[in-house]
Amino acid sequence: MLPNTDLVPFLEQFGWTPCGRLKARTAKEIGISPWSIGLETIDRDYVKFAPLVPHLGELGATQARLQAGWARCEPEPNGEFQWDWLDEVVDGCLSQGVEPWLQTSYGNPGYPGGGGIGLGEGIPVSEEALAAWDRWIRAMAIHYKGRVNTWEVWNEPLDRIVSVEAYTRFFIRTARILREVQPDAAIVAPGLAHLDELDFIGKFLAALAEEKQAYLLNEISYHFYPHNPDEQFDCVDELQRLCQRYASHVTLRQGETGAPSECIRFMAMGEFDWSERKQAVWNARRLLAHHARGIPMNLFQLADMHYVKEDGALHEGRNPKGQLCIAPDMSVAYRKPSYFAAQHIFSVFDDRFPLQKTEPWPGRYNTRTSAYRWSRRGEEGTSLLAWWKADQAPGLTTPELDKTGMEPQSFEQPVLVDFLSGVVFAAPEGIASCERAAWQRMPWAESPLALAEKQTLQLKSL
Repeated sequence: MLPNTDLVPFLEQFGWTPCGRLKARTAKEIGISPWSIGLETIDRDYVKFAPLVPHLGELGATQARLQAGWARCEPEPNGEFQWDWLDEVVDGCLSQGVEPWLQTSYGNPGYPGGGGIGLGEGIPVSEEALAAWDRWIRAMAIHYKGRVNTWEVWNEPLDRIVSVEAYTRFFIRTARILREVQPDAAIVAPGLAHLDELDFIGKFLAALAEEKQAYLLNEISYHFYPHNPDEQFDCVDELQRLCQRYASHVTLRQGETGAPSECIRFMAMGEFDWSERKQAVWNARRLLAHHARGIPMNLFQLADMHYVKEDGALHEGRNPKGQLCIAPDMSVAYRKPSYFAAQHIFSVFDDRFPLQKTEPWPGRYNTRTSAYRWSRRGEEGTSLLAWWKADQAPGLTTPELDKTGMEPQSFEQPVLVDFLSGVVFAAPEGIASCERAAWQRMPWAESPLALAEKQTLQLKSL
């Protein structure tokens, strides 16, 4: 599969001339960035790691989130830990220039009260299971010291299953062990699943502050899945206010979000219709919307997953949220258009673009539009200005390109970037000279377009 190029002929009709293509950069070439890619569910064999390796580093995300899988690490109670499968993933990520961060989950049905391998079974509760949990956490932190420095304590402790009091105690005991073994580790929690659970976070942070344990926490992670990728940031603002109130050192991380590429009727956003194009647009907007707000993001997921309903797992069937289409035999069938869209964003927005809140760029927009101006580190002028329609979710097919009016911004040699296709266009006359008439005819799509200084981009020929 190739990148989505549906907008290219429309942009040419608007007077923009193709002059190159973004050069994809590997994670090793990028080095440091705020982008993470999901490698979740490998612990339960819903996806196989080995076929993904050639695609992982080339995607350009420099971090990867994965579940450490207690039940797979300790298949026999009180037995020897089996690290081989997890070593393969951790070392495989590092070999590609990708820094793995490990989530301590799920439970272990081998222990009474140890929980199951899926979200629905909750945290370990019995004394025997909790003691075994502590043993696993300590052994894992020791085993991966020097290879893993970021840990997430559990995944989506749904308040209908786990009380905030129980989760707080569970977090403290787990984080204390991690801190003891790795004093400088970054610790993330709790992977908030739903908007109506903001109260959970408030009580969790308040309890940590009251017990003087807030030092154990570095980041709050959340997993919102709005149909319109530009929505629900009011809830993110509330999370930031809660952090400021109870633990001002704690920052936010989008720990898991991403769109499916085809219609499914389970999992997040399963009630809506999807296509590969819609997935690519949704993911691109979601990525840039988070960067513009200074929040690192984990894109869910690298590969499609094949869920099996057993040992506490809630779902069964194929979850097509991957950037790679996975065949029934777990091989990689092809790279979806969303893979290339993410690759283009990861290649451009490296560590030279500081991860900090960016003010919206003014313009004469007919509907709600997201428009943001970025400057590269150490530079005063505009390095990149991106905009897209933000009033509704992306469509299943390519709509006609519109025009919108924007306030002129000075560029020496402006080029236009279509993040879906990766094609870069030379600007028509009037853009570089800041002629207002030209800036009132800017192309406007539901997928992100951007003006950038040509010299700041790494390009290749068409």
